[in-house]
Amino acid sequence: MISFVKMQGNGNDFIVLDNGDGSFSSRALSDAAMRFCRRRKSLGADGILVVEKSVQADFAMRLFNADGSEGEMCGNGARCISRYAFEKGIAGREQSFSTLAGIMRAVVDPPFVDLSMGTSSLSDGWYNRSVKAGDRIFQCSFLWVGVPHAVLFPEEPLSDEEMVKIGRTLRNNTGLFPDGANVNFVTPKDEGSIFSVTYERGVEDLTESCGTGSAASAVCWILRNGPLPEIAAVEVFNPGGINTVTLSFSENGREVSASLKGRTVMVAEGFLLEEDK
Repeated sequence: MISFVKMQGNGNDFIVLDNGDGSFSSRALSDAAMRFCRRRKSLGADGILVVEKSVQADFAMRLFNADGSEGEMCGNGARCISRYAFEKGIAGREQSFSTLAGIMRAVVDPPFVDLSMGTSSLSDGWYNRSVKAGDRIFQCSFLWVGVPHAVLFPEEPLSDEEMVKIGRTLRNNTGLFPDGANVNFVTPKDEGSIFSVTYERGVEDLTESCGTGSAASAVCWILRNGPLPEIAAVEVFNPGGINTVTLSFSENGREVSASLKGRTVMVAEGFLLEEDK
Protein backbone atom coordinates (compact mmCIF):
# COMPACT_ATOMS: atom_id res chain seq x y z
CA MET A 1 0.00 0.00 0.00
CA ILE A 2 1.14 3.53 -0.82
CA SER A 3 -0.12 6.45 1.27
CA PHE A 4 -1.35 9.44 -0.74
CA VAL A 5 -3.22 12.72 -0.61
CA LYS A 6 -5.47 13.73 -3.50
CA MET A 7 -5.37 17.47 -4.23
CA GLN A 8 -6.60 19.86 -6.86
CA GLY A 9 -5.92 23.45 -7.84
CA ASN A 10 -8.78 24.92 -9.88
CA GLY A 11 -9.62 21.45 -11.17
CA ASN A 12 -6.04 20.51 -12.09
CA ASP A 13 -5.84 17.36 -9.94
CA PHE A 14 -2.90 15.42 -8.54
CA ILE A 15 -1.94 12.46 -6.41
CA VAL A 16 0.66 13.63 -3.88
CA LEU A 17 3.26 11.18 -2.53
CA ASP A 18 5.99 11.65 0.08
CA ASN A 19 9.25 10.11 -1.12
CA GLY A 20 11.43 11.78 1.48
CA ASP A 21 13.08 8.46 2.33
CA GLY A 22 13.88 7.75 -1.34
CA SER A 23 12.09 4.40 -1.30
CA PHE A 24 10.60 4.93 -4.78
CA SER A 25 12.90 5.02 -7.81
CA SER A 26 12.23 7.28 -10.78
CA ARG A 27 11.07 4.24 -12.75
CA ALA A 28 8.66 3.24 -9.98
CA LEU A 29 7.21 6.77 -9.83
CA SER A 30 6.78 6.85 -13.60
CA ASP A 31 5.02 3.48 -13.52
CA ALA A 32 2.83 4.64 -10.62
CA ALA A 33 1.76 7.72 -12.59
CA MET A 34 0.68 5.62 -15.57
CA ARG A 35 -1.25 3.23 -13.32
CA PHE A 36 -2.90 5.44 -10.75
CA CYS A 37 -3.70 8.48 -12.93
CA ARG A 38 -6.06 6.50 -15.19
CA ARG A 39 -9.58 7.90 -15.05
CA ARG A 40 -12.34 5.42 -14.14
CA LYS A 41 -9.86 2.52 -13.91
CA SER A 42 -7.90 3.85 -10.94
CA LEU A 43 -7.87 6.90 -8.65
CA GLY A 44 -7.43 9.24 -11.61
CA ALA A 45 -5.42 12.46 -11.85
CA ASP A 46 -3.55 14.72 -14.26
CA GLY A 47 -0.29 13.67 -12.65
CA ILE A 48 1.62 12.62 -9.54
CA LEU A 49 3.43 15.14 -7.34
CA VAL A 50 6.34 13.82 -5.31
CA VAL A 51 8.00 15.39 -2.26
CA GLU A 52 11.69 14.57 -1.90
CA LYS A 53 14.60 15.94 0.12
CA SER A 54 16.59 18.93 -1.17
CA VAL A 55 19.92 20.40 -0.12
CA GLN A 56 19.03 23.70 -1.79
CA ALA A 57 15.55 24.34 -0.38
CA ASP A 58 12.95 23.13 2.11
CA PHE A 59 12.11 20.21 -0.15
CA ALA A 60 12.17 19.10 -3.79
CA MET A 61 9.13 18.75 -6.03
CA ARG A 62 8.94 16.20 -8.83
CA LEU A 63 6.07 15.89 -11.28
CA PHE A 64 5.17 12.79 -13.24
CA ASN A 65 2.50 13.29 -15.90
CA ALA A 66 -0.27 10.79 -16.51
CA ASP A 67 1.71 9.31 -19.42
CA GLY A 68 4.67 8.60 -17.11
CA SER A 69 6.89 11.40 -18.40
CA GLU A 70 8.59 13.67 -15.87
CA GLY A 71 7.71 17.35 -16.24
CA GLU A 72 9.92 20.30 -15.43
CA MET A 73 7.29 22.35 -13.64
CA CYS A 74 3.55 22.79 -13.09
CA GLY A 75 2.10 25.96 -11.57
CA ASN A 76 -1.05 24.44 -10.08
CA GLY A 77 0.93 21.39 -9.00
CA ALA A 78 3.47 23.62 -7.30
CA ARG A 79 0.69 25.41 -5.42
CA CYS A 80 -0.77 22.08 -4.32
CA ILE A 81 2.54 20.64 -3.15
CA SER A 82 3.24 23.86 -1.23
CA ARG A 83 -0.06 23.47 0.64
CA TYR A 84 0.73 19.80 1.25
CA ALA A 85 4.19 20.59 2.64
CA PHE A 86 2.70 23.22 4.94
CA GLU A 87 -0.11 20.97 6.22
CA LYS A 88 2.28 18.04 6.79
CA GLY A 89 4.87 20.14 8.62
CA ILE A 90 7.52 19.68 5.93
CA ALA A 91 7.84 23.44 5.37
CA GLY A 92 6.52 26.63 6.91
CA ARG A 93 4.13 29.27 5.63
CA GLU A 94 6.93 30.87 3.61
CA GLN A 95 8.85 28.19 1.78
CA SER A 96 11.19 27.36 -1.07
CA PHE A 97 11.41 24.17 -3.09
CA SER A 98 13.52 22.93 -5.97
CA THR A 99 12.13 21.79 -9.33
CA LEU A 100 13.68 20.87 -12.67
CA ALA A 101 12.86 24.45 -13.72
CA GLY A 102 14.71 25.97 -10.75
CA ILE A 103 13.95 27.13 -7.21
CA MET A 104 10.36 28.22 -6.55
CA ARG A 105 9.06 30.18 -3.57
CA ALA A 106 5.58 30.23 -2.13
CA VAL A 107 3.50 31.74 0.64
CA VAL A 108 0.72 29.52 1.99
CA ASP A 109 -2.47 31.01 3.43
CA PRO A 110 -4.89 28.04 3.25
CA PRO A 111 -6.70 27.47 1.01
CA PHE A 112 -4.74 29.99 -1.09
CA VAL A 113 -1.15 29.69 -2.20
CA ASP A 114 0.79 32.56 -3.78
CA LEU A 115 3.57 31.07 -5.89
CA SER A 116 6.57 33.03 -7.16
CA MET A 117 7.49 31.38 -10.46
CA GLY A 118 10.79 33.16 -10.94
CA THR A 119 11.97 35.07 -14.01
CA SER A 120 11.54 34.00 -17.63
CA SER A 121 13.46 35.29 -20.62
CA LEU A 122 11.20 36.81 -23.25
CA SER A 123 14.10 36.87 -25.70
CA ASP A 124 13.99 33.06 -25.93
CA GLY A 125 10.43 33.07 -27.27
CA TRP A 126 8.67 34.38 -30.37
CA TYR A 127 5.43 36.31 -30.70
CA ASN A 128 2.43 36.97 -32.94
CA ARG A 129 3.34 34.62 -35.78
CA SER A 130 0.84 32.98 -38.10
CA VAL A 131 0.82 29.22 -37.43
CA LYS A 132 -1.15 26.58 -39.32
CA ALA A 133 -2.86 23.68 -37.56
CA GLY A 134 -4.87 21.45 -39.87
CA ASP A 135 -6.87 23.75 -42.13
CA ARG A 136 -6.80 26.70 -39.69
CA ILE A 137 -4.36 29.57 -39.24
CA PHE A 138 -3.86 31.16 -35.81
CA GLN A 139 -1.90 34.02 -34.39
CA CYS A 140 0.52 32.27 -32.05
CA SER A 141 3.20 33.16 -29.51
CA PHE A 142 5.69 30.82 -27.85
CA LEU A 143 7.68 31.10 -24.62
CA TRP A 144 9.00 29.10 -21.67
CA VAL A 145 7.44 29.60 -18.25
CA GLY A 146 9.17 26.67 -16.60
CA VAL A 147 7.77 24.55 -19.44
CA PRO A 148 7.13 25.38 -23.12
CA HIS A 149 3.83 27.02 -24.05
CA ALA A 150 2.31 27.85 -27.42
CA VAL A 151 -0.38 30.50 -26.95
CA LEU A 152 -3.08 30.78 -29.62
CA PHE A 153 -5.60 33.58 -30.11
CA PRO A 154 -8.66 32.10 -31.87
CA GLU A 155 -10.87 34.59 -33.69
CA GLU A 156 -13.98 32.44 -33.17
CA PRO A 157 -15.17 30.02 -30.46
CA LEU A 158 -13.78 26.49 -30.64
CA SER A 159 -15.37 23.31 -29.32
CA ASP A 160 -13.47 21.07 -26.92
CA GLU A 161 -13.12 18.53 -29.71
CA GLU A 162 -11.55 21.14 -31.99
CA MET A 163 -9.16 22.33 -29.29
CA VAL A 164 -8.03 18.76 -28.58
CA LYS A 165 -7.37 18.16 -32.27
CA ILE A 166 -5.50 21.45 -32.75
CA GLY A 167 -3.62 21.07 -29.47
CA ARG A 168 -2.50 17.55 -30.33
CA THR A 169 -1.36 18.65 -33.80
CA LEU A 170 0.73 21.55 -32.51
CA ARG A 171 2.01 19.73 -29.43
CA ASN A 172 3.60 17.16 -31.76
CA ASN A 173 4.94 19.67 -34.31
CA THR A 174 8.64 19.21 -33.53
CA GLY A 175 9.55 21.59 -36.35
CA LEU A 176 8.03 24.45 -34.36
CA PHE A 177 8.43 22.99 -30.88
CA PRO A 178 11.39 20.57 -30.60
CA ASP A 179 10.51 19.67 -26.99
CA GLY A 180 6.78 19.61 -27.61
CA ALA A 181 4.56 22.27 -26.06
CA ASN A 182 1.50 22.89 -23.96
CA VAL A 183 -1.06 24.69 -26.11
CA ASN A 184 -3.19 27.52 -24.70
CA PHE A 185 -6.32 28.91 -26.33
CA VAL A 186 -6.81 32.51 -25.16
CA THR A 187 -9.78 34.84 -25.61
CA PRO A 188 -10.61 38.15 -23.90
CA LYS A 189 -13.12 38.35 -21.06
CA ASP A 190 -13.09 41.99 -19.97
CA GLU A 191 -10.52 44.59 -19.00
CA GLY A 192 -7.82 42.91 -16.94
CA SER A 193 -9.06 39.35 -17.47
CA ILE A 194 -8.93 36.58 -20.06
CA PHE A 195 -10.18 33.07 -20.68
CA SER A 196 -7.54 30.35 -21.14
CA VAL A 197 -7.99 26.66 -21.96
CA THR A 198 -4.92 24.43 -22.03
CA TYR A 199 -4.06 21.26 -23.92
CA GLU A 200 -1.33 19.82 -21.67
CA ARG A 201 1.70 17.95 -22.87
CA GLY A 202 1.99 14.71 -20.87
CA VAL A 203 -1.71 14.63 -20.01
CA GLU A 204 -2.47 14.71 -23.77
CA ASP A 205 -5.87 16.29 -23.27
CA LEU A 206 -7.53 19.51 -22.17
CA THR A 207 -7.25 20.13 -18.42
CA GLU A 208 -9.48 22.11 -16.10
CA SER A 209 -6.67 24.52 -15.28
CA CYS A 210 -2.96 25.08 -15.90
CA GLY A 211 -0.82 27.35 -13.73
CA THR A 212 2.13 27.81 -16.07
CA GLY A 213 -0.42 28.11 -18.89
CA SER A 214 -2.19 30.89 -17.00
CA ALA A 215 1.12 32.74 -16.65
CA ALA A 216 2.08 32.19 -20.30
CA SER A 217 -1.37 33.30 -21.45
CA ALA A 218 -1.20 36.48 -19.38
CA VAL A 219 2.29 37.35 -20.63
CA CYS A 220 1.40 36.82 -24.29
CA TRP A 221 -1.86 38.75 -23.89
CA ILE A 222 0.00 41.75 -22.47
CA LEU A 223 2.65 41.56 -25.21
CA ARG A 224 -0.03 41.29 -27.88
CA ASN A 225 -2.01 44.30 -26.71
CA GLY A 226 0.78 46.60 -25.37
CA PRO A 227 2.12 48.98 -24.34
CA LEU A 228 4.35 47.04 -21.98
CA PRO A 229 3.66 47.99 -18.34
CA GLU A 230 6.12 47.72 -15.48
CA ILE A 231 3.64 45.65 -13.45
CA ALA A 232 0.40 44.01 -14.56
CA ALA A 233 -2.21 41.86 -12.81
CA VAL A 234 -4.35 39.57 -14.97
CA GLU A 235 -7.21 37.36 -13.83
CA VAL A 236 -7.07 34.18 -15.89
CA PHE A 237 -10.34 32.25 -16.04
CA ASN A 238 -9.71 28.54 -16.58
CA PRO A 239 -12.61 26.05 -16.90
CA GLY A 240 -11.83 24.91 -13.33
CA GLY A 241 -11.36 28.30 -11.67
CA ILE A 242 -9.46 31.58 -11.55
CA ASN A 243 -5.71 32.07 -11.32
CA THR A 244 -4.49 35.58 -10.54
CA VAL A 245 -1.23 36.25 -12.38
CA THR A 246 0.96 39.21 -11.42
CA LEU A 247 3.71 40.14 -13.89
CA SER A 248 6.75 42.37 -13.43
CA PHE A 249 8.54 43.28 -16.66
CA SER A 250 12.20 44.31 -16.73
CA GLU A 251 13.02 47.84 -17.87
CA ASN A 252 14.42 46.57 -21.17
CA GLY A 253 11.38 44.31 -21.74
CA ARG A 254 13.51 41.20 -22.13
CA GLU A 255 12.48 39.42 -18.93
CA VAL A 256 9.33 38.92 -16.90
CA SER A 257 8.82 37.71 -13.33
CA ALA A 258 5.51 35.99 -12.62
CA SER A 259 3.56 35.04 -9.52
CA LEU A 260 0.49 32.85 -9.46
CA LYS A 261 -2.22 32.90 -6.80
CA GLY A 262 -5.21 30.61 -6.51
CA ARG A 263 -7.10 28.13 -4.35
CA THR A 264 -5.93 24.64 -3.45
CA VAL A 265 -8.11 21.82 -2.14
CA MET A 266 -7.11 18.74 -0.17
CA VAL A 267 -9.69 16.26 -1.43
CA ALA A 268 -8.87 12.93 0.18
CA GLU A 269 -6.20 10.95 2.01
CA GLY A 270 -5.69 7.22 2.05
CA PHE A 271 -3.82 4.30 0.53
CA LEU A 272 -3.28 3.22 -3.07
CA LEU A 273 -3.69 -0.52 -3.41
CA GLU A 274 -1.96 -2.92 -5.79
CA GLU A 275 -5.12 -4.64 -7.04
CA ASP A 276 -5.33 -2.81 -10.39
CA LYS A 277 -2.01 -4.06 -11.78
